[in-house]
Amino acid sequence: MVKTNTNKLTDDQISEIKESFDMFKSDNGKLDSDQVKYAFKALGCEPTEETLESLKKKGQKSMTYNTFFELVSPYIPKRDSMSTLEQAFKLFVKDGSGITFKDLKKVAINIGEECSDRDLHDMIEFADTDGDGVINKSEFISLMTTKKVL
Repeated sequence: MVKTNTNKLTDDQISEIKESFDMFKSDNGKLDSDQVKYAFKALGCEPTEETLESLKKKGQKSMTYNTFFELVSPYIPKRDSMSTLEQAFKLFVKDGSGITFKDLKKVAINIGEECSDRDLHDMIEFADTDGDGVINKSEFISLMTTKKVL
């Protein structure tokens, strides 16, 4: 049972936490300690060094959803939505220039999503409004904040 006061979080925020956990969890259903910072970043949050050190000191190798929820939920109300989108963008991009086919394929593989190369190219084409074959930060933010129907 989650003990954090969830009244401070919206249903959407609680769903985001669950989605982030599910995206990075291992086959055993738990989040490996080395994936915690990535799950935080996917939520647009930056774990403090104190938080990460605390996990190391406890010798925790993995955690359940409830433990992750307890850990991350205090960060959620403090985040800025634009900062959240920028953090999410950085998860895809290594050099800062934009999301390429290679970046998207790597993320899909890392999260265990089975997508054909054609599907990945279609995703880029859908979001790439300037036609340069790369999803830049403004295109990514536009994609994430606009409700488009395929």
